[in-house]
Formats: sequence, structure tokens, C-alpha cells
Amino acid sequence: MSKETELTAMVERELETLEIYLWGASMRCTVSLQEYITASIAQGVSKEVIKASLLNDLETGGRIFGEFRNAVRATGTGSLNRFSDVAQFNDRGVNTQDYRWVAVLSNTCPDCEARHGQVKTFAEWEVAGLPRAGQTVCKGYCKCVLSDPKTTEMVKPIKREKRSK
Repeated sequence: MSKETELTAMVERELETLEIYLWGASMRCTVSLQEYITASIAQGVSKEVIKASLLNDLETGGRIFGEFRNAVRATGTGSLNRFSDVAQFNDRGVNTQDYRWVAVLSNTCPDCEARHGQVKTFAEWEVAGLPRAGQTVCKGYCKCVLSDPKTTEMVKPIKREKRSK
């Protein structure tokens, strides 16, 4: 498989994953809205008060809309990081080398702690779950990287560019 074909397949998988995560966030928001409105009506709250309360929640990033905003932000950040990973893996040739899981080891989830130091091919890591791919306890918040296992340095992760604010 050519690098271009590999890249296209990886990007398509990431786009599908992004769509699934955004759909899930919107569904959770919808359920929260339905629950809030239904419970408020059952308690005798007027539609005007419910509307004002929801507008306030929207403006202030309250419980319902704040959760949705945070989910979209986390999904976007995780997706951008995974797109960066995809490009870097493609540059290295995903099927041509092994990768070592490198965990941050500070507030590390049990899944990532168990994977720390393990060496597998890219295909094996795809099955087990790549960093930030949502298949570990820490999901998209994962700070782990896959690195070159042949390095003599303690950790040589794939470099990630810092975004300017």
C-alpha cells in the first residue's frame, strides 16, 4: 500500500471518528435538554422561566451547554492531535517500523500505564488502540505518544507542534 493510500485511509478513519464523537456529544446534550425541560414542566415551572433559564445556561456555559461546549472543544483538540499523529505516522511509514508506547507517567490512566514501554507494529497499535483514539480510560485526553523503539534515549516521542493562542 502506498503512503498516499495509507494517509487517505487514516484520514478517512479519523473523519469518521470525529463525526461519531460530535454526534455523541450532541446526543448527550439533547438528552440533558429533554431531561431538564421535562422535569421542569413536571415541577410546574413555566415555559418562560425554562426558556430564560436555558438562555442563561447557554450564555454562561452552565451545566447543559457548558458540558456540550467542553465536549466539542475536547473532541476538536483530540481530533487535531490525532490528525497531526496521522501525518507524522504517514511520514515515517506506518507499516515499516515498530512503535513504543510512551506514557507521561503523571496522572496516568491504568490502561496507559500498562501499555508504557510496550513495542508493537502500527497495525497492532491500531487494534489495541492508539493514543487519543478513545480506546483507553483517558480517551481523547491521553498525553501518550508512540515513539521509535530503536532510540537510545529514554524517551524520543513524535514531536508535536505547540499551537499559538
